[in-house]
Amino acid sequence: MKVIRPLAIFSLIVLAGCATATPPAPTITPTSVLATATFTQTATITSTYTPTPTVTPTPTQTPTATLTPTQTDTPTPTDTPTPSITPTEETPTVTANGNVNCRYGPNKAYMYAWGLSEGDTALLYGRNYAGTWLWVQPHDTDWKCWVAASTVTASVDTDSLQVAYFQLYVNPSVPLPTGVGASRSNDNVTISWNAAPPAVGLGYLIEARVCTGTYLIDVVYSTSNTAFTLNDKDGCSGDSRGQLRVFNKLGYSSPVTISWP
Repeated sequence: MKVIRPLAIFSLIVLAGCATATPPAPTITPTSVLATATFTQTATITSTYTPTPTVTPTPTQTPTATLTPTQTDTPTPTDTPTPSITPTEETPTVTANGNVNCRYGPNKAYMYAWGLSEGDTALLYGRNYAGTWLWVQPHDTDWKCWVAASTVTASVDTDSLQVAYFQLYVNPSVPLPTGVGASRSNDNVTISWNAAPPAVGLGYLIEARVCTGTYLIDVVYSTSNTAFTLNDKDGCSGDSRGQLRVFNKLGYSSPVTISWP
């Protein structure tokens, strides 16, 4: 029979006590580590959200940018006063030096169209090539006629005016000339035609371009006859030509071209 010694019994008790004491120790340390780890992570998350609201004030700078274009646009209206220059250009005028006949064309051969009394004014729109006749609109009419430059006083230098190329006012009720022809004898050209139906102020108007021997000139003749002779020489670079109209108190007919010999 074996005898158990006290030393061996003591050793077994010590080992048994150590075996039961070691399991609780590891459970305490993991829980404490996890607790500290989760606490530190939540603290860092809250700190990252706090800086982001500070970025929101930056949109307040965008309205300031919209103000600058409105200030740059405001100087542009300073250019608007420039149109005030246009009203200074006024239409020139003429003043009648006495009783003045205003005619349908720039020649005494044209019929009387209107009259100006001494001191009357008319708007001035042009001149003939030589500047001897002026194209005007009397103050009491809505159409234009011609006055001799020597009978009026102009508000401007008439040489600065543009040359006006006019057309006669045609009245369709005035009949066309008929039987128009022409013949030549040396430098003389005779134009003839049939008589127009009787009318008050009946007459005939010849408008022609003839040669002086050096250059062509425009001539106008008025007659109550049914034939007319004018001078037309050789030596010009261009061709002579002419046309005939009937006129009466109603106005002028359309022209009929003369077959120039």
